Parts: sequence; C-alpha cells; structure tokens
Amino acid sequence: MAGSYENEVKETGASKLELTKKIDFSMMKYLWLANPLSGTRKDSIPKFLRNVELLKNFSDNELRILAKYMHSRKFAEGEVVFRAGEIGIGFYFVFSGTIELSHDDLGTDVSDEKFLVLEEFSYFGELALLQEGNQRTATALAKNKCELVGIFKPDLDNLIVRHPVIAAKLIQSISIALADRLYFLTSEASKMYKRIKQLEAK
Repeated sequence: MAGSYENEVKETGASKLELTKKIDFSMMKYLWLANPLSGTRKDSIPKFLRNVELLKNFSDNELRILAKYMHSRKFAEGEVVFRAGEIGIGFYFVFSGTIELSHDDLGTDVSDEKFLVLEEFSYFGELALLQEGNQRTATALAKNKCELVGIFKPDLDNLIVRHPVIAAKLIQSISIALADRLYFLTSEASKMYKRIKQLEAK
C-alpha cells in the first residue's frame, strides 16, 4: 500500500521537503496580492485566505503572519493526503481541486465508501491541531489535481510561542467551527430519533 503525504512529512521532516515549502510574503507583496482591486490573478494565496470563512476575523497582517507558518502542496489525482488510522499532524484548506473523504482503506472501491467531497475554501483535518495524537477517522484522497494550503502541529506550536494572539484566534475559530458542526449533527440525530419513534408508533 502506497504511503500518504502526512507519513512522508513525519518521516522526512517538513523543513526538508521541497513540496512542503512554507509560504512567505513581504508585507507589501501580501497586501498587494490580497487587494481585490489589484491586477493579480484571482487565485493568489493571500486572496484565498482573505476569503476563507474560518479566517474572516483575521486582519490582513495577521493573515500574512499566519501564512508564514503554512505550507502549500500540489497533489496528483488519486494521491493520498492521509489515511484512516494514521496519527494526524496537519490541518488543510482546499485551495483548488477536490478532496474526497472516505472510511475506505483504498483497498476496495473508494466510491462505495465516500461520505464527503470537499471543494475550494473547504477545510479538513482540524482535530490534528487540537488533540494530541489524534487518529484520523477517514482517508483523504485527491479526487483530481488539487492544491492544499495547510499548517502542521509543530508550526502551530511555534506560532503559539511567537504570535500567541494569532494562534489563539486560529484555535478559537477552529473550536467554534467544531462546536457548530457538533450542534448540527446533534440536531440531525435528534430529528432522526424522533422520526424513528414516530415510525415505530404506527
């Protein structure tokens, strides 16, 4: 079974991998690329980060600093970001393309096991930043050519030391998103339970 991107990072070390080169912009370049009126291409990373809902409460300078702790990586169709059961280390945003999450180990037909398809501006893997030794509950697969922008747990640890306010805002944003997701799932489970009870009563 072929390895995953995250295992490659863990075994080699993100700092030694060309494909996990960190994103870095000077302040002026970042603001220029993030400016909606600039003539640069619409899919620049600064503009992308500015339009991610999870990061809406960050200032441009905070996003620029956060970007310095992030990595950009292009994936070929069928490439595995991480597998179910692996210890997670990264949190990712879909910059372009499509990511498919499944419970499958890729030893069978993935399409039979998929449960979520993520497109541009979506994010996944956030529990790896919040929970020490988090075990992935799904396999993340590049459905087509795609690019991810992500941050690894060691990068977040460095961000906490050097820029605690920005790190706190990121952790808070992720926590709120998780709480919203949990509320939605709890609400749906409650509706399903009531529906089952109604069917049983007939």
